[in-house]
Amino acid sequence: KQMQNNQYRKFIYFTSLILFIGFLYYNYSFKESSKLENDLLVLNTDISEPYEYSSITNVALEELSMGNANAPVTIIEYASMTCSHCAEFHNTTFQEIKKNHINNGEVRYIFREFPIDKLAMATSMLARCVDNNVSLPFIEVLFKTRDQWISEDAISVLKNLSKQAGLSSEEFDNCLNNQTLLDELISIKDQATKDYNITSTPSFVINGKIITGNKPYSSFKEEIDKILQSYRGI
Repeated sequence: KQMQNNQYRKFIYFTSLILFIGFLYYNYSFKESSKLENDLLVLNTDISEPYEYSSITNVALEELSMGNANAPVTIIEYASMTCSHCAEFHNTTFQEIKKNHINNGEVRYIFREFPIDKLAMATSMLARCVDNNVSLPFIEVLFKTRDQWISEDAISVLKNLSKQAGLSSEEFDNCLNNQTLLDELISIKDQATKDYNITSTPSFVINGKIITGNKPYSSFKEEIDKILQSYRGI
């Protein structure tokens, strides 16, 4: 019986030791993660108001586009990466537009950033830091996995997704601390408000006509067909 008691005490001791070590590790990891997030430029910048650099007009960023550059129809989308309606559009309606109109040369599609919060800005920056040929596919991945990275562990999940898109851990941190990139993305957002009075996402400009909200595919097809009929002289 005494031997059993000794074994029990040893079991309690080692279990307590393991739990204590686990607590220390978790506490350290949490503090390091919090320190990292607090150090990121993008998470310490207020993007809700017009920015002091909003007068920037020569944005150096390339257009994120797909389709025939000379297509008769151009669709510009303004989207925020954390926007649920934007994700729904990309996961459903956009796939139909791509299959039926972009791939056959009728439509040129342009994606422009309109981040509505800091996390949306962070993901927009990451999509710009990957190779330019990967940016649009990476944006589609981010919309598909939106429920995974909109969480308390967002930075960690985004770092893992970015790694799969070709960014190292160091490149990830440098990206989210890139002042020039942050300024340029805010400038795109401010310019959208000035040019088209964009205030919400998703918003679309189809050959100059502004459409707001996540409309069904039939609404886009109707607009595209109208333009194509005029283009063909029908």
